[in-house]
Amino acid sequence: MGDDSDEEFMDELKREFKATVSRNLVDMRSLHQERNFEDIARIAHDIKGTAGLFELQKGREIAAELQREAQKKESEKTKTLIEALAAYMNEAGIIEA
Repeated sequence: MGDDSDEEFMDELKREFKATVSRNLVDMRSLHQERNFEDIARIAHDIKGTAGLFELQKGREIAAELQREAQKKESEKTKTLIEALAAYMNEAGIIEA
């Protein structure tokens, strides 16, 4: 019985992650236009942790780099990494482009 509830729990978490990542990417694009690097770094940190939970190693690495570049307020690198994260999440089937 525990296995079914664990699987259901992980499925629900994954559904929530998919919805959240889609919103997060839209938000980060807007935040980048506003030059709000602090919030981009915070969102990237959250994605990094959850991507790790779902064994999305490349997504975790991109999010970690995005977090670092946003903390340094590296505008062009941050923008490039937001798009790289979106492309990866699309390829991984987490979001639909």
